[in-house]
Amino acid sequence: MRLRLAPALGLIAILGCAGLEEVDKTHAALSQPGPWDIPEDTLAIGDDQDVVYTGAGPWTGPAACSGGITPGAEVLRQFLRESYPQVLSIGGYSCRSINGDSSRMSVHGTGRALDIMLPLHAGEADNDLGDPIGNWLIEHAEEIGIQFIIWDRWTWGAHRADGEKERAYTGAHPHHDHLHVELSVEASQMGTPWFTGPMEPPGISGCDAVAANGGTVEEDSPCVALYGPGQYWRRESVGHAGALRWTNAFQNENPSNWARWHLRVEEAGEYEVEVYVEPEFGVHHATRYLVAHDGEEHTVEVDLSLANGWTSLGSFGFAAGGGQHVAVYDNSADPVEADQHIPVDAVRLTRADGPVGPGEAVISLDVVEVREPIFLGDPSVDDDPYTPGRGGAEGCAVRPGASAPAPLWLLGLAGLAWIRRRR
Repeated sequence: MRLRLAPALGLIAILGCAGLEEVDKTHAALSQPGPWDIPEDTLAIGDDQDVVYTGAGPWTGPAACSGGITPGAEVLRQFLRESYPQVLSIGGYSCRSINGDSSRMSVHGTGRALDIMLPLHAGEADNDLGDPIGNWLIEHAEEIGIQFIIWDRWTWGAHRADGEKERAYTGAHPHHDHLHVELSVEASQMGTPWFTGPMEPPGISGCDAVAANGGTVEEDSPCVALYGPGQYWRRESVGHAGALRWTNAFQNENPSNWARWHLRVEEAGEYEVEVYVEPEFGVHHATRYLVAHDGEEHTVEVDLSLANGWTSLGSFGFAAGGGQHVAVYDNSADPVEADQHIPVDAVRLTRADGPVGPGEAVISLDVVEVREPIFLGDPSVDDDPYTPGRGGAEGCAVRPGASAPAPLWLLGLAGLAWIRRRR
């Protein structure tokens, strides 16, 4: 990987590679009364989806189980985790009978079922987080091979007659904290069209692609998603294009409020990634950003108290298409002073292919990728909440104001080493 950094900013220097705590946990957004309310347009698309249903058969003991998750279920599992950051964890294989009916095997025992865990909202299903997942799976059921879904006291079956594919769920668990998703036998062996296609991430309506020469994504764009309790997101009429959101940093193992700029890039290439920082609202001295690009994830830590306007996170190689993003998190492992603001404003990508320009320093980094074991759930309980696994994210910390290995950085930082704003 190559990071191209402009020393004139005097803001960013390389500290080195470090691990990152789990960053894909989010907290409740919104619930709605009643069960999963599938939109009419989704139901109409769902009526064109036909998938043969295959159950797991009678429960005759552990010998009848498959012994592990099927290849198709594992591919879909990883795809959903990457596409929906609100997911806490996804359980898979579990050798057992159905919860509430000990005579039948759970489809989890065949390795063809997933449980997509989500946080609760005031003890109820969080429909803002769960409904988009269920709706997308319905709309792509035949392409993927989704035979059955249970979510928030409601079911949808691709094998049912048109106009009758949805109905109430009255099983032992209300499925208010997770979606239960079953794959067909063909899908479990990656035999449906989706597995040989491009596997494009779920589309975001109105989220335009970044042009080949770069572009800007504003904070109010459909490409930007804010997570966490709404009362901790504040809106201001300042910043790039006259608007921004902000929250405060706090000390905790996991983030509470965080944001993601979804990026769909028109043409593959190397792009400089910058965030816009309004000085009044850029305060937290150790703000953590994550750049996901071309199948890689890198962590960048920025001292926002030294930032003013466009602030570079570095240059990264992006693939053509979606499934890439920039994210910012509000939590810190260290104690945090009061009113340590973190802004969410515009993100800019600028094409950076070609030779190094005047006044720039190029720093090469060797990034070690770390993957933690996949957690596939507790086999003792059918369709009950799984203990959330820990997501892995790798990268190198980049902290404005620290020393850098290149002489240009030392010059750029000398005049700023003692300039720090505190609010």
